[in-house]
Amino acid sequence: MATLNEMKKRLKEAANLERIDIIKGDKNQVLIDLNGDGEPEAALIDTTDNGNADLLALDLTGDHKFNLFLDDTDDNAFPDVAYIDRKGDGNLQLLHTGEEVRDKIHARLVKTYGVLTDPSAPTEDLHDALQDLADTIKEIKKIRGKLSE
Repeated sequence: MATLNEMKKRLKEAANLERIDIIKGDKNQVLIDLNGDGEPEAALIDTTDNGNADLLALDLTGDHKFNLFLDDTDDNAFPDVAYIDRKGDGNLQLLHTGEEVRDKIHARLVKTYGVLTDPSAPTEDLHDALQDLADTIKEIKKIRGKLSE
């Protein structure tokens, strides 16, 4: 698994291929601006202070607060737990599986996480993973919008 510093450098190289930007965060974060607005829509976070990302956090509402989290709790570079803060109040809920759309989106996010944290992933693959992350967030926002109508 790549350290956060190595990951940040490699992601910056890949992000330069689009309008995606890697934003300065604290020492335990790699913040990713996927739409060029200067605010992160995603973050890779080291929650255990071991130098490796173990959490992918996403802002699905555009309020600059992360509300979907994929957590690698057993440190095998594969997220095994997903949480959501549905109301933006800090009350995290375990996501349930079973819905086809949710399963497809979860699988895409897990795959993206795997590429973003892979120290041997080529720059082109990192770029594709960043773009897929942006597309997945857009898709989730559309689904959320339809559900709230």
